[in-house]
Amino acid sequence: MKQEISYPKFKTFYYIAIENSFKKAASRLYITEGAVSQQIKDLEVRIGKRLFDRSNRKVILTQDGLNLFDLVEPIIERVENVVEEFTQISGKLRGKITIVSFGALLVYLFPDYLNKFRSKYPECEIFLINAPGKEIESAVLSGRVDFGIGSVEDLPESIVGKELWSFKRYFAAPLGHPLSRKRGMTFRDIAQFPIVMPDRTSKTGNRMFRELERYNPNLKITVEAGDWEVVMKYVEMGFGVSMLPGMIIQPKDKNRLYLRDLSEVDEKGGISKYGILLKRGKYISPAAKELIRFLSPEIDFDSLK
Repeated sequence: MKQEISYPKFKTFYYIAIENSFKKAASRLYITEGAVSQQIKDLEVRIGKRLFDRSNRKVILTQDGLNLFDLVEPIIERVENVVEEFTQISGKLRGKITIVSFGALLVYLFPDYLNKFRSKYPECEIFLINAPGKEIESAVLSGRVDFGIGSVEDLPESIVGKELWSFKRYFAAPLGHPLSRKRGMTFRDIAQFPIVMPDRTSKTGNRMFRELERYNPNLKITVEAGDWEVVMKYVEMGFGVSMLPGMIIQPKDKNRLYLRDLSEVDEKGGISKYGILLKRGKYISPAAKELIRFLSPEIDFDSLK
């Protein structure tokens, strides 16, 4: 016999999954935490599976919960966006777009695109989350955001990346540094000097660490920072050398740092690639889809499934 389970139970399950919290889900749904717990108990009884691991402080999906979430997520999000889809048919675009990215992209790259989009679609609400690079993929996979903007390199199978921008990487050193006078500089040369390192849990920092550690297992790291301004400041002060993405370099930086194109050292290692990150199979709301088109007019959404 076909199981009949009410839509509100699946909706409650969805919000617990994206918030990792019964309390936050209750707040989103305007019901009590007790009502949320009861709905999930009923749902688990009806389908005969345990959906959440409640043994830790965080609420974590079990494997069965993950499987159900993959089925439920696009349905709930489609229903939740029916009004936005209907208003788009009538020629208006409304809705909330939640985007996660890291500071450098939000500061140096994204503002111009967002200003133009907001001017064209004033009824769309944009919510930005500034997160370390390591957390962007987690946020995309959790379903809490419509899409991410970040590195499109070395992505897991469950995330689809669409490259939009590529930037040169630069070696950075204090003015007058010995390597500024060396022809044919190599990663081996760089690895012999103290290093001002971007956060090693980020893709950028991890990549830089791997590139240099292979030539010097005893790499001397004097500063490790998650903020590029901090990295540049301590390079300028003589704490060490570093590698910077071209997007953050401003004209004034060329007067305070020695900068050298890393493609001279390694053609492939001299480029960083960034773009849109989407959870594979995720429903994309009309507003989010339009902003993605705004960023990449030629995008083929079928290729992102």
